[in-house]
Amino acid sequence: MRILQLTDLHIFAAPNVRLKGIPTRESLQDVVVHVLATEQPFDHVIITGDHTHDERPESYQAVRDILAPWSDRLSQIPGNHDDRAVLRQVFSDRVARSDSDRINFQRTAGDWLLLGLDTHVPGEVAGNIEERQIAWLTERLSASDQPSVALFLHHPPVEIGSEWMDAIGLNGRELLQEVVKNDDRIRLICCGHVHHEFQSTIGNAAVFTTPSTGIQFDPAGATPNFAADAPGYRVIEFDGADFETHVGRLPTVKYVPDND
Repeated sequence: MRILQLTDLHIFAAPNVRLKGIPTRESLQDVVVHVLATEQPFDHVIITGDHTHDERPESYQAVRDILAPWSDRLSQIPGNHDDRAVLRQVFSDRVARSDSDRINFQRTAGDWLLLGLDTHVPGEVAGNIEERQIAWLTERLSASDQPSVALFLHHPPVEIGSEWMDAIGLNGRELLQEVVKNDDRIRLICCGHVHHEFQSTIGNAAVFTTPSTGIQFDPAGATPNFAADAPGYRVIEFDGADFETHVGRLPTVKYVPDND
């Protein structure tokens, strides 16, 4: 089983708008073309938030159009730059509609249970995990006999050692950390939000963040800064109860971000 994680797309409604000098729509298109040309097929494609930057329906439709090669295998959770109502509207066939305002997902991939957790807080950059989300998670863990579990969320459930990024991290992460530490089946946690590659652990789980398909962040310093690194994505391969993962990137840096 092969999983493709894409994150932090930051698409605008107007095709030529740039984010700090990076044409995010063009960059996403380049990533998709590169993946289709160089990678083996994927069983699941998971978007870990920030589909858009302006949260407009036209932006979500552009994302849907660009990701059309994988329209039948998408799973999605929102990030801080998403609007749940519009995400549900444009991806109505992929995003579950329920009484809960949260957009979570549950999938299986061979021996693995895949769970997506919505950490979005309207109007805030930081994310949040609350008791209701923990209840949703523990119910699904209890109901599953899959030997391995992977979690997907936008905001990392660990500090990454960046002063400015950790200030906009995941509130309530201790609740999630406790669940992970108490269930050794949780082997993998994949996140976005920080626009660069990072690795940590919680209990038996490896925690990874993944580069953006558009603009990349520099974690150093006390204020936001942008890095001249190539856009990227994450590949996850499941083999029974084991996994391997790596980050792929475009072969060249086509655009340099504006730090002024």
